[in-house]
Amino acid sequence: MSLIEAIILGVVQGLTEFLPISSTAHLILIPWLFGWKDPGLAFDVALHVGTLAAILIYFFRDWVQVIAQGLGMRSEHDPALSRNKGLLWLMVAATIPIGVFGYLFQHRAETVWRTPNVIAAMMIVVGLILWWADRVGRKQKDLGHLSFADAMAVGFAQVLSIVPGTSRSGVTIAAGLLRNLDRATAARFSFLLSTPAIG
Repeated sequence: MSLIEAIILGVVQGLTEFLPISSTAHLILIPWLFGWKDPGLAFDVALHVGTLAAILIYFFRDWVQVIAQGLGMRSEHDPALSRNKGLLWLMVAATIPIGVFGYLFQHRAETVWRTPNVIAAMMIVVGLILWWADRVGRKQKDLGHLSFADAMAVGFAQVLSIVPGTSRSGVTIAAGLLRNLDRATAARFSFLLSTPAIG
């Protein structure tokens, strides 16, 4: 891989990771469109380390509060987070499905599913699911009312992101909306949950 290819893919990763579209799909499709060699999953993971660093920096104070509250310490940085003292443990529980299914289907994700046809199909499917979830979700719950069932619905939705072309943030936000979380809560929980998922 040339330096210019690596730079272009790094820019693509940076532009797509924080939108409800699949950054991994774009990292596969760009080389395919330009006739470059597929850099492979290891390169994708390396790029995601940069994303992880950005998320940790941006959400650092939130994470300090979430961890402190989960361990029974007082922390009042953000009133919305203060309304759900058990958020840390909800996030731990919601991360378990992606760990289990990621281990089971890692080989398929790296090989047979890593094709333009699968990627294109999943991008369309996730877009439709997100559109539908936004229309039917009642958007009534804030972070203080996020329940174990809500967290696990989001966690199991995250499993779909194993398939290339599936936006992790898209499916988790959609799951949150279908559990009647408001948009801000669905997005915030999705990005907080993405820290262990990306790492």
